[in-house]
Amino acid sequence: MIAATAGAAFAGGVWASAVASALGDAAGSAATNGIGPLLPTPAAALKRFLGLRYGAFIHWGPATVLGKEISWTREVETPSAEYDVLYKRFNPVEFDADVWVKMLKDSGFRYLTFVTKHHEGFAMWDTKTTNYNIMNSPFRRDVLKEISAACKKHDLALCLYYSIADFYQPDCIGASSANGMYLGPPGYSLPEGRNPNFDRYVEYMKTQLKELTQNYGPVLAWWFDGGWMSDWTYERGVDLLKYMRSLQADTLADQRVGGAYNGRVYMPTWFPTDRKYVGDFAVLEVDTPRFNRTIPWEYTTPANGRSYCWTPGPYGDPHTWIDNFIKSACGDGNYLLGLTPPASGRFDPALIDKLAESSVWVKRYGASVFETRGGPYMRTNVYGSTCKGNLIYLHVFDPKVTTLTLPPLPRKIVGCSMLNGGKATVAQDAKSVTVSVNPNDVASPSTIVVLKLEGSAEQIAPISEPSLTRAATVRSSNKDPSGDHMIADGDMQTFWKSDGHTKQPWIEFDLGTEKTVSRATLFEGEYEGELANIHRYQIEVKLGDEWKPVEGASACWPECQPGREWKRVADISTWGTDTGQEEDFNDWPISVFHPEIRFTPVRARKVRLKILKSVAPAVIHEFELYER
Repeated sequence: MIAATAGAAFAGGVWASAVASALGDAAGSAATNGIGPLLPTPAAALKRFLGLRYGAFIHWGPATVLGKEISWTREVETPSAEYDVLYKRFNPVEFDADVWVKMLKDSGFRYLTFVTKHHEGFAMWDTKTTNYNIMNSPFRRDVLKEISAACKKHDLALCLYYSIADFYQPDCIGASSANGMYLGPPGYSLPEGRNPNFDRYVEYMKTQLKELTQNYGPVLAWWFDGGWMSDWTYERGVDLLKYMRSLQADTLADQRVGGAYNGRVYMPTWFPTDRKYVGDFAVLEVDTPRFNRTIPWEYTTPANGRSYCWTPGPYGDPHTWIDNFIKSACGDGNYLLGLTPPASGRFDPALIDKLAESSVWVKRYGASVFETRGGPYMRTNVYGSTCKGNLIYLHVFDPKVTTLTLPPLPRKIVGCSMLNGGKATVAQDAKSVTVSVNPNDVASPSTIVVLKLEGSAEQIAPISEPSLTRAATVRSSNKDPSGDHMIADGDMQTFWKSDGHTKQPWIEFDLGTEKTVSRATLFEGEYEGELANIHRYQIEVKLGDEWKPVEGASACWPECQPGREWKRVADISTWGTDTGQEEDFNDWPISVFHPEIRFTPVRARKVRLKILKSVAPAVIHEFELYER
């Protein structure tokens, strides 16, 4: 996991065969382009995992003594020699696993992902592999054993996080350099004459994973992380997943078990769209993922908005948590909310109150998200949908919208209702579906309209809003215009490439008439991660016929006359969060932090994409612009 203080072109693909079987996808068989997991996914386990939809992510350990982020503050904020002995002060006398798990269950969570070992290397269970574990703290209790028992008692599925990287172990070569930071030397030195050996570390790791599986399982899914070391190769990831399946045949693993992404580390917002990737589902951070039925996925954010480990300060708005939950489900993914108690072992009362507040929505409207698929209507800024059986749950996010016109459905609508008891009407013809609700029945964070179909809703292929750029007239800063149209032709195998004659190349889209635009996606490569050279760009619109100057306008259009300027509507640089570590990511590609751009709606006929920084000549396979 990165430090927390920190669709459409791909979304129409098909599941790999195991995933298709598990989830009943109408797309059917394996992807024709070979994209999919190398090892068969346990179908029943995956179906269960994705049906749970809402999980709690707990990072808890000695780092809470200082109230700082786990692992990432080692050496950076706290000297490693001090950080590594925090466990001697860790005595959570108020810890009660039964109270924890009951509270999570009452809050609406369906599974718990518990951090057994983060990058710092401290083991939160009774392990025989190292003395750097919970049993050598003043607490001297096996917290994982108690948590596992409580999960069984309260029927809460247990998933485990385990970091492949380990700062403490000298055999884990290369672990201490990540995200442009040095995170300190190993926690101890090897005996004289004994050199670090990564193979020996892998055996150490397998021994720990065997303990965890056999003593605390069954484990529904593993959240592997920290595979940035050069010694952690694709082949090692394959071997580890095979080993995990030998311990428990139906366990799942995320894609980070594979570590390498075409020779690179998996980025926190990228789906594993390479061939024969390792793992069963993607774990994604930083920005809400695009709609994706092709790859099973899970999105995570911390409840306090700043750290996964406990740090002092306020918690976020429960409305935001539920909004993330709904939008994840509408994108066909799970949502994992990070929440952790302080060193005392007792959750903050303020957090418990906010979880109780959010649970009201989960209990009332959970049917619209649990055990559903995302779609068939793909999520936009204004609405999204989930489906189950012959029902579509239409989630309208914008409280100002009481009448919504949608693309047509291939099934007849035979019923219309609202989950909050309000009244809705629907009109359907060959060209559209129009849904209207009474303004008094609008709800937050979403107004939920239930459409009953004549036939299966789950069997309907995902339906997207039309991309405005597809029918636009395109021109660019290139001297040769022959390839300009390829940036918006709907073909991921064709592309537009800057000719290098313009320092900040641009592409203009004439939409024909004024449209209200509010969302865009940019794909650099044919598949995600193939190219990641663009580090900053901005989206601009031309206002009116006279090109009147607008406050905050960007640089003038290259051939425009004085007074003719573009209004900047979206300036995409880094991940856009107010954090002290933002500078560390200034040189990361924009595709990592903004896979989809959302901005305040603005009306315009002409829209311009301007590349402000690229480490190589800009290549764009597809740029899509949407009204909503």
